[in-house]
Amino acid sequence: MTDKHTPLSHILLSSSVPCFTPTGWAPIAHEDDPAITVMTDFRRVAPVTIEPYHRIDAALRKMKVAGVRLLLVPDEEDNIIGLITAADIQGERPIRLIEETRISRHNIQVDMIMTPVGQMEALRMVSVRHASIGQIVDTMQALRRQHTLVVECAPGSQDAKIRGLFSTSQISRLLGRDITDPEYPAESLAEISKGAHQPSQ
Repeated sequence: MTDKHTPLSHILLSSSVPCFTPTGWAPIAHEDDPAITVMTDFRRVAPVTIEPYHRIDAALRKMKVAGVRLLLVPDEEDNIIGLITAADIQGERPIRLIEETRISRHNIQVDMIMTPVGQMEALRMVSVRHASIGQIVDTMQALRRQHTLVVECAPGSQDAKIRGLFSTSQISRLLGRDITDPEYPAESLAEISKGAHQPSQ
């Protein structure tokens, strides 16, 4: 057996080339469908977490490996105290922190730029069960949130436990349009590709 292989024939492309797209591609979900069908349910899918003392670059690497854009942040007793997103890490928060504290980016920890759960609005599971996707879309747009937590309370108790999560990217993929910009139709190749390849959380 030889170690050498014959190269395949190849061509030079022109400056504009059409591309195949999936035949019969269509949205998977519709706004009148039950909201729970687009919720990430932590009873079925384990949340991806990171401890608050880890550095933000480690958090970003974990997101890429896990195929998610959000990590929940637990304390020592595994109660969730915050969340951090790829947008938090790649956006203005680290820059502002560096300007204010003179800390190096390498030393920025997750808890320094995460969003504490005490600053987040959450939806009750009892309401989500009877809601439509369209209601969730309108709610998230009103809250101006890319992610919204869902909590479940035991009967007769106000003690909440995080049950799941809604993500604008997840809902956008399933509806076939960008819900952060309702005027933008998902008709381009980029949007179709996004629906096929983006992570779900």
